[in-house]
Amino acid sequence: MTHVSDGGTAGSIFDLDYTSWKIRSTLVVAGFVFYVGVFVVCHQLSSSLNATYRSLVAREKVFWNLAATRAVFGVQSTAAGLWALLADPVLQADKARGQQNWCWFHVATATGFFLFENVAVHVSNVLFRTFDWFLVVHHLFAFLGFLGSVVNLRAGHYLAMITLLLEVSTPFTCVSWMLLKAGCSDSLFWRLNQWLMIHMFHCRMVLTYHMWWVCFWHWDGLRGSLHLPHLALFLVGLGLLTLVLNPYWTHKKTQQLLTPVDWNFARPEPGGGRPAGANGQVPQKKGQ
Repeated sequence: MTHVSDGGTAGSIFDLDYTSWKIRSTLVVAGFVFYVGVFVVCHQLSSSLNATYRSLVAREKVFWNLAATRAVFGVQSTAAGLWALLADPVLQADKARGQQNWCWFHVATATGFFLFENVAVHVSNVLFRTFDWFLVVHHLFAFLGFLGSVVNLRAGHYLAMITLLLEVSTPFTCVSWMLLKAGCSDSLFWRLNQWLMIHMFHCRMVLTYHMWWVCFWHWDGLRGSLHLPHLALFLVGLGLLTLVLNPYWTHKKTQQLLTPVDWNFARPEPGGGRPAGANGQVPQKKGQ
């Protein structure tokens, strides 16, 4: 285990003894509780301040709060991922086995976030009788992959941080969906955000190719530092991202730029009437 302390962070959260399972499990729980708190605070603030939110049905309100929570996690993940990709000398020196204390913090709290995501998705599916295979598989692989990194003290941190960098698209996705529900899909800001979001999804695809490159050139190090089930899980998950999920989501977001419809909730009118309006909701029978 290459356990390196960050200089200049004495007394900070990054100076904890991450070899202790108690410390790591506590941070997992803390990550879960923090993002539950973000979800609840978003609901409270939106209920008080946002007329669009108050007009949504219950399932859409849950999706709204989940989008905001994912956006907050996306900011954390993007900062951590960019530092690992561009700046951290320890991770750059050994992409298979290199570890940093600051990475332990993000790995543990990200595990808590993905635990929250799995709980939220399954509770939502039960309450609203829905099931999104892509989302369920995505969150399950993410949680199990990061849980494996929390448990295994030998697991390197570079690929875990680059995996977090894939969340770079989530803040833009949040803004896109909220503005769409507010009926702002004709605005220049929505279209600019949509262009940036599509660009971020293309960046996600490039990042997955980079991760395959790292796996190819550092295969022996990965075999020596990861347990075989964990490595297999990572490769299968990376394969699904590369071949299925990222291309599908990139296609859907590009299509949404041309046809601003919320496919998560839009339904055609009974009797084969007009499709949902630009804000992704079924048009009202009466004029607004």
